[in-house]
Amino acid sequence: MRLSRTRWIFLAAVTVHLVTAWFSTGFHAADEHYQVIEFAEAKLGHVPINALPWEYAVQIRSALLPTVCLAVFRAAHAVGINDPFMLAFLLRLLTAALALTAVTCFVRAVRGHVPEQLWTPFLLLSYFLWFLPFMHVRFTGETWSGLLFLLGLASLLMPGDSRSRHFRTGLFFGLAIICRPPVLAMCAGVVLWLLFVQREKREKAVLLCVGIFTMALLGLVVDHWFYGDFTLTTWNYLRLGISGHGDHPFVAFAWWYYPAWVLKYATLPIGAALLAAAAMLFITRPKHILTWSIVPFLILHIIIPHKELRFLYPLADLLPWMLTLALVTWMDARIFRQLPRWAITAATALIVVVNLLALSVVVSSPAGNGSTRLARAVHDRAGNSPVMLTYVVDEAKVWDILIPRFYLPPESRDTLTNDVCAETSGLLGRTFLITSAPLPDQCEMKWTKVEQALPAWKVMALKGYDLEDAKPVWTLYEEVE
Repeated sequence: MRLSRTRWIFLAAVTVHLVTAWFSTGFHAADEHYQVIEFAEAKLGHVPINALPWEYAVQIRSALLPTVCLAVFRAAHAVGINDPFMLAFLLRLLTAALALTAVTCFVRAVRGHVPEQLWTPFLLLSYFLWFLPFMHVRFTGETWSGLLFLLGLASLLMPGDSRSRHFRTGLFFGLAIICRPPVLAMCAGVVLWLLFVQREKREKAVLLCVGIFTMALLGLVVDHWFYGDFTLTTWNYLRLGISGHGDHPFVAFAWWYYPAWVLKYATLPIGAALLAAAAMLFITRPKHILTWSIVPFLILHIIIPHKELRFLYPLADLLPWMLTLALVTWMDARIFRQLPRWAITAATALIVVVNLLALSVVVSSPAGNGSTRLARAVHDRAGNSPVMLTYVVDEAKVWDILIPRFYLPPESRDTLTNDVCAETSGLLGRTFLITSAPLPDQCEMKWTKVEQALPAWKVMALKGYDLEDAKPVWTLYEEVE
């Protein structure tokens, strides 16, 4: 049987996501590990509670994802899978499966809202916009909240008139809020859209809210089981996430950092297209459900002083539809019809080439600083024997490369030093050194190079991407016996 173009695109997406899940080891932000995997490891008794980050003590993180992580780890242990790298891969694989399901349901739901001539570009954007496969394997609240919101939106927009659609939408929205409380602004926007734009019966909006409330109760039960007492993690997050906490004040940024970050980190041509598409959406389609979903979320994050680009990640899977709507508006504009064909072709080719290059990088290389790539090299050399890791870095910056204990052999130790030539023999098992600076000539004979945290080709690619924010490239050495 001959497969349709849509199915070929889906099969290609499955392949790309599988490859990304395998190669995108490690974590994009520290929370991906320390506030999910470490929480689950503490529940398993592998990590002492007092070693967890401060967010555990003040209970601002939902226990939903750590509980899912715990279930995955226990199931894996039951069938003999104990390798930490494989356990982390299973989490990425699970997230990829959720992502493919959510995106597929969503594109089917909005099929009737996309012009036929733009259907293939819309599909390609939905699965292969360069940063989406990378986000689709991140076991984080930002990714899961966005995907669950997408499932809710798909349920709401799916053709037909199912009586349960609004309640089902509420269930997905409720889970999304549990994973990332600020997504509440997106969900509230959809409810207001139903009431004031669609003018649907209030009973339908009430059903949606009942679904959200049902999941909120489930979140309370899971949090009570995980933390051991009654706690409102969503409220705790919203309260402390804005003001900061004690010794952990948040750095404030001006509102314009978000568009600047989008322009820079999405890559210049794609970032410019995203900002232009957002402006076109808000101006030309003020009553569109995307406008009512995105604007409240953006306003909330503009108001909050502490800003990080990853806070906007729940919006990521809405961007392909936003770009497609912008294309529709642009193609109908008189200025578009007056442009020479070569200019349109050149602009399209530039965006496609940049997207393919960026996609090839994120699909085939480790995430973040590549610390787990070094951890794998340590594991390959030492097996399960304890090791001593010596970091050539000061205490304030060690978090840039610190390998989580989860990936190291039991009873391993680490230390900091400024002297790579210091005596280390006889400390504990095999000794490794991690540094971002070249070794002094007099010490080169003491160490042998094992692995670089990031592949050389990715380092070259990142030079034009990170600009002034470029991080040092770390290298692992083993002490010569």
